[in-house]
Amino acid sequence: MKNTWKIVSVAVALCATCSVASAADTPSWLKQPLKKPLSQVRIGITQNNAGVDAYETTYEQSFKDYAKKLGIQAIVLDPQGDPARQSNQIQDLTAQRVDVMIVWPTNAKALVPAVCRAKHAGIPVVITNSRIDKAGRRCTIAFSGPDTTKEGRVAGRMMVQALNGKGNVVMINGTPGYATAVNREEGFKEAVGKHKGIKILDAQPADWNRAKAQSVMESFITKYGEKIDGVFAADDNMGAGALNAIKSAGIPCGRIKITGATNFAVGYDAIKAGCYYGSVVQSPVEDARNALKMAVKVAEGQSVPKTSYIDTPSITKNNIDKHQRPVF
Repeated sequence: MKNTWKIVSVAVALCATCSVASAADTPSWLKQPLKKPLSQVRIGITQNNAGVDAYETTYEQSFKDYAKKLGIQAIVLDPQGDPARQSNQIQDLTAQRVDVMIVWPTNAKALVPAVCRAKHAGIPVVITNSRIDKAGRRCTIAFSGPDTTKEGRVAGRMMVQALNGKGNVVMINGTPGYATAVNREEGFKEAVGKHKGIKILDAQPADWNRAKAQSVMESFITKYGEKIDGVFAADDNMGAGALNAIKSAGIPCGRIKITGATNFAVGYDAIKAGCYYGSVVQSPVEDARNALKMAVKVAEGQSVPKTSYIDTPSITKNNIDKHQRPVF
């Protein structure tokens, strides 16, 4: 607990230097009159794995930048993927009586008790990016982020298109128990399951890690060889690892079709080069800003929708020039 409190203290000290937005600077999405000046709004967030994953690192920096622009006080914490540490951070933010708490769950089920304790203590909780388990949704005020089941379906439909409805596919999934991983896997299976010509040979997690994904793909190649026609990667970071294994095995670029989600810069470049069939665009900048906007509205006593999805269009070589290269 001592280490967690130290992190909180540092976060508060940093926010003391944030610029303060005047009433004239109030953004158009925030209705007037304000319940209290934005400079007095305190938002706490316990995020996930910043500095480890490019998406999450960009999300955190975007969150801090936008909080500073708005002039609010932001307390930013990172449990580093540990549900127990995140539970302690939720307790810490509750004790500090933040106006609103934002939680990016490290585990959909494990965080339910801590989130419900925050709610019962009178702290509104906004869930960001990855869903909390259904049992905990009664304790939250809203969800902001991508529709991850839809993303899995989109990746599945792209795979069907890439294989013309016939072929063998392997799956490289995210961290077991993590809602985004579960939802994308289910969405992908739902989409390809409608086509009897497509068979899923195998599925293994790689915990959103490129090196692990490369190792998983190497094992798949050793086991199934030329039987593999397609790879689903739950995000482009793992898709890049799969592509590295394919190239190392001497398999021609594009022979094995890869579809994924959360388009990283490396995935964007691979699509453009014809080595990667398609992905789903998901901006960490929009993700962070949307969550912060929702939390500020709640702090100001304004109504918010129970669910606010960010835009997640598909991207292939056919439309890639209409999309900017990701910043992460």
